[in-house]
Amino acid sequence: MFSFIFKKAEEKQSGLNVSEVYNLWNLQETRALDVDRLNIWYHHAHDPDLKYMVGKQLEESRNCFKQLESKLKTHGIAGSRKPRASVNPSATSESLLDEDIGKFMLVELQEETELILRCIRTSTTNDEIRRMFIEMMGRSMKDLDTLIKYLKAKGWISQPPIYPNVPVETKEHIDTAEAYNLWDHLTYRYDTIHQTHLWYENAHDGEFKMLLQRGLTATLEKQIKLLEKEIAHFGLPVPTAASAAIQANQDTSILDDKYMFRTLYRGILGAGYLHVLAYKQSITNDRIRTLFGKLSKEEIDILNSLILFGKMKGWLNPAPEYRP
Repeated sequence: MFSFIFKKAEEKQSGLNVSEVYNLWNLQETRALDVDRLNIWYHHAHDPDLKYMVGKQLEESRNCFKQLESKLKTHGIAGSRKPRASVNPSATSESLLDEDIGKFMLVELQEETELILRCIRTSTTNDEIRRMFIEMMGRSMKDLDTLIKYLKAKGWISQPPIYPNVPVETKEHIDTAEAYNLWDHLTYRYDTIHQTHLWYENAHDGEFKMLLQRGLTATLEKQIKLLEKEIAHFGLPVPTAASAAIQANQDTSILDDKYMFRTLYRGILGAGYLHVLAYKQSITNDRIRTLFGKLSKEEIDILNSLILFGKMKGWLNPAPEYRP
C-alpha cells in the first residue's frame, strides 16, 4: 500500500531494536534445534517421499540458520550454538514410525508460523530485517501446505470433526475449525469496515485518509465479498453487519489522527494471529487453506505498510534501541 509514500521511512533506520535482537537470536536457536531434530528424523525415515520432505526441510533450516548467523554478525551480536555436524542415533530406525515423524513435522511447522509472525510484528525498527522475516513466513506457510497434503494422502493425519450442515448441492466439505474461522473472519471484517468508515469520516491528515480509503476499497470490501460467497456456499449463518452509514462528529477534534492510527495498528497486530491460526488449523479443505493463506499474506502486507506509514508520520512509538 502506497509504496511511493514510504521511501523516507525505509531509509531511516539501519540499527536494531531490542526485540529484533531477540528475534534474530531466538529464531537462530530454534533453527539449530530444528537441524538436530530433522537430522534424527531423516535417519529414521523409511518412506522415500517422507525422506525427501525431511531432507528438504533440513536444507531450509540450515540455510535459514546461516542467514540469521550472517545478520547477527553484521550487527555484532553473539549468536546461539551451531547445529551438530552429524547425528548418529543409537536406536534402530524401527523405533520411530514414519507416521510419527510426519505428525511431529506438522506440529513443528504449525508452531513455526506463529514464531515467525511474532518476529514480524515486533520488528518495527529495521525494515530489512522485517522483510527477511516476511519472506521466511512465506516459505514456512508453503512448506506447511505441502506437508498437510502429503500427510492426508498417506492417511497419517487425524480428521477433525466435519461441519454437518453443508447444503446438499455443495460437493465439498469443511471441518468445524474451518467453518468457525470463515464465520469469524467475516465477523471481524464487518466490524473492521464499520470502524474504518468511522475513522475515515473523522480523519484530518490527507495521507491517512488515503490509506484508510485504500483499505476500504482495495482490501476490506473485496475480502468481505469473497467470504460472504464462502459462507453461503457452505451454509454457514451470516453474522450481523453494522450499518454502513457513518456521520462525522461535528467536533472532529474528539478523534485525533495519531490515536486513530495507533488503534488501527493495534487491531492489525491482533488480526495477524487470527489469520495465521486459521491457516494452520485448515486441515480438511485445501482450497479453504489456500484462501486463508492469501488473506494472511494480505494482512502481513498491510501490517508492513502501517509500520512504514507510522514511522514516516512519527505516529509509531519507537521501540527501545539496542546499543551495546
